[in-house]
Amino acid sequence: MASRTTPYFVHLAGGFSGMNNPGGRVYWVAATGYLAVDGVAPSDSNTGTSPQQPFATVQAALNACTAGRGDIVAVLPGTYTITTALTMTKDDVTLMSALPVGRRERSGVVIANATAATSLLTIDANNCSVIGLVFDDNVTAATADTGVIMISTASTAELVTGTKIINCYLDMLEATSTRDGICVGLTTDATDAAPYTLIEGCTILDCDQDAIVLNVGSSYSVVRDCHIYDLVNLCRYGVEVLATSCSIEDCEILCSDTASPGACIHNGVATARLEAYRNQLHAYGTNTVNILVINTATQRTSANWMACVSASKNVVYTTDNTSPSADSNVSTVFNAIAAIAVFDTPVAV
Repeated sequence: MASRTTPYFVHLAGGFSGMNNPGGRVYWVAATGYLAVDGVAPSDSNTGTSPQQPFATVQAALNACTAGRGDIVAVLPGTYTITTALTMTKDDVTLMSALPVGRRERSGVVIANATAATSLLTIDANNCSVIGLVFDDNVTAATADTGVIMISTASTAELVTGTKIINCYLDMLEATSTRDGICVGLTTDATDAAPYTLIEGCTILDCDQDAIVLNVGSSYSVVRDCHIYDLVNLCRYGVEVLATSCSIEDCEILCSDTASPGACIHNGVATARLEAYRNQLHAYGTNTVNILVINTATQRTSANWMACVSASKNVVYTTDNTSPSADSNVSTVFNAIAAIAVFDTPVAV
């Protein structure tokens, strides 16, 4: 008999899932109107253990998980409107699209904000993963300085470690101007941080404040292969680094804020030991900076391609370059140098 491959891993206890979870269980969630072959309508009274018996809400599936065994919440395509933040409070749980989603891709699974909820998702457990979801933060009034996704939100003097946010899409076009995108760690509290966080393959559209914040104590976190850009709102910081020993790699970041001034990367902590490699940075506003560095912060940057309105806006230290920092990058300047005719001058064809 000929074998046939599937685009999913087979999980014999629960159908298909987008990844392996030895020992864990898959819980399924479906939107209103979904009905699998030989199945029943979504309901939180269902078992949730198969696509034929799906839960109706994401939170019901998260609540059904058992901590520590690698359970998965597989969300089928559709829009899930919430009025209070989803909460992940059990270790080793994965919340993900039931269908595979690639890097910087907009998923068919949308978590939408219906009210001025504090956040759309909070994570207060270790080794949790969120994969392939859209978070549509479309309210114009929300608690200031909160994030669409917040990791480590409780003041309990405990660290939340090993979080992964992968291939998610944050649509912040209609969000309030005081909202952040992804907040890693509790603000100004190193005892309630989120070290070893990975944010990879994500897109953050039109954040009006800070797209990703690595708060104090959230050391050894990595932001990799993300696309951060503004079209209508003016993003202040693409990645705000307030933790030590973090890395920003292979990202494309465009920021336009001029008042603060804005920056694609803001190195805002003393002795940061920040690493920033192979990024494409676009400081689009008149006073926007590609990499803005506070006094006594340290960093290593190289192989970054940076575009800005003037050469003085590429890498800016608020005081003298603080040892041991080193910057080796490639840059270009627009708006201050005349266009090269062969490339930029319109001609009749």
